Amino acid sequence: MSATAITRIGTHSTAYLQLPGGWFHNNAGWITGERHTLLVDTCATEGRSRALLEAALGPEPKTSLTAVLTHAHGDHSHGARQVVEQDGAVYAADSAVEEIHAGPHTYPELFEYADWGSIDPPEHITPVTGRTTVDLGGTRAEIHPVPTRAHTDGDLVIHHPDDGVVFTGDLLFHGVTPLALHGSIAGWLEALDWLETFRAETLVPGHGPVVNHADSVLAQQREYLRWLLDSTTEALPDFAALEERARRGWPEWHDAERHSVNLRVAHAENRDHTPDIADAIAAMLGAAGNRIPLEL
Repeated sequence: MSATAITRIGTHSTAYLQLPGGWFHNNAGWITGERHTLLVDTCATEGRSRALLEAALGPEPKTSLTAVLTHAHGDHSHGARQVVEQDGAVYAADSAVEEIHAGPHTYPELFEYADWGSIDPPEHITPVTGRTTVDLGGTRAEIHPVPTRAHTDGDLVIHHPDDGVVFTGDLLFHGVTPLALHGSIAGWLEALDWLETFRAETLVPGHGPVVNHADSVLAQQREYLRWLLDSTTEALPDFAALEERARRGWPEWHDAERHSVNLRVAHAENRDHTPDIADAIAAMLGAAGNRIPLEL
């Protein structure tokens, strides 16, 4: 089960945390100015997204609404329709827009869950093709496309300089095993270096607690991503042994079955092959022992 925590960060920014941050328990948040609220991400189900919107806007909204989706994965994007129903606009990276419109993606072969509610994507999502500054009234927020293929090929981060906060989306996981299924591990490492250039005092990760001392969390995730690449250079790695080594190396991380996917993505990357997504998902299902039941 997840516990929702609403954490105020500075004058304008608020983090909406679904802790501890496992499967489909993502973080979101909002930045509120005098005239406008910028929502960062939505939630996995209709009900959770409606609760997020109520927390962000209150029962009688006093500001207009824009939502920015940090990437296309359903835990962050399934509530886009609820934003539009609140007369809000939705933005995402250009490649993420296409992926979202191809959904919703619930992976029934991997997860046991049925009560998603209304999560079909809205007809229109505006693509973000470059750095964009949003005037919220009395304060500004910045939308930055990630310069490399990283967690996915359509990642965004949202920077609020006045509060010294960056909403990282799934560039950063805290206490949860990262997932490289749709990304590039080498590109992700580059993206973490780029993330540090913001010199933000606070990072809101895509999953897990807020990060106030970024160095240790960033360093741990870098160590893991580099280990994935360094451990999968052989033509036929012993994936079972490597999965066990990863579980021992990062025992505090939730969702350890993701190691099996990440190792196969790293191996394909080392061999300059496109990862076999079906094979990677099958390996994760094997590591989990069965379909994964969700409590959302």
